[in-house]
Amino acid sequence: MPIKKEVILEEPESEEQGVIEKELEEEAKEIKPESKPSFDEDEICEVLKQMKALLLKGQTDKGHNTEVRKQTVIRLLHSYLVKKLKEKTGFKLKDECKDKDMVFIDTEVKIPGFHKVKNVDIAIVHKRAGPLLLISVKSLMSSITNNFTNDYESAIGDAISMHERYPYLIYGYIIVMPKEVLIRDETFDLDYYEGFLRKINQRVDEQDKDKKYEKVCMLVGDFKSDPPKIVKENPSDNGLRIENFIEDICAVLKERYEMLKIIKY
Repeated sequence: MPIKKEVILEEPESEEQGVIEKELEEEAKEIKPESKPSFDEDEICEVLKQMKALLLKGQTDKGHNTEVRKQTVIRLLHSYLVKKLKEKTGFKLKDECKDKDMVFIDTEVKIPGFHKVKNVDIAIVHKRAGPLLLISVKSLMSSITNNFTNDYESAIGDAISMHERYPYLIYGYIIVMPKEVLIRDETFDLDYYEGFLRKINQRVDEQDKDKKYEKVCMLVGDFKSDPPKIVKENPSDNGLRIENFIEDICAVLKERYEMLKIIKY
């Protein structure tokens, strides 16, 4: 899938506030969230099953995985998250919106941060005000010990860059890891990595540390199980679990942007 053109999102000037509020009031009349629960274990296990199939398909004799490199594996989780966000918020995908719709969900969109432009996996964007909510999704399916530190440091840098430019931004981060590496034997301590992720979770407001995310999720899958399933033991912190991710991050969205009158759930 080609990377989309950069979307330049500028913060609104103060004189635009009245226009924005009127537009949002009109749009809010058509926003209709679904009342169904945000989490269904069978649904996420089906995503893990499809991920496993691609991981097996893409493995090469040279040790790398072609499906991981093409990002087809992680895009399965993108699709799941977009579906759940649409159900919970009532917002539409950008391609489904009418011209008058001011708020939309988009994928693989370039967002200019304070230090650099970031290609973000999932975004809820206001056409005038810019990004309201972003979600970055990472998969770490092998070479865990070698790669976790680099991914973790990169995640912190992204959070700082985005929060310095958009202090009220809600930023979510999901990392997918295996209970055991599917193809080869590796030894790693999931509790150890959970400890690091806990340190950057739950940024409470715009005054909190920029390096933290409003919501971090550590999704651990047992890919050697047939069919694959969610690991119940890791993470042990409920604040990091996929079962709570959509509900929790949407609760922050509602609290922080309730004045916009577009939060209908």
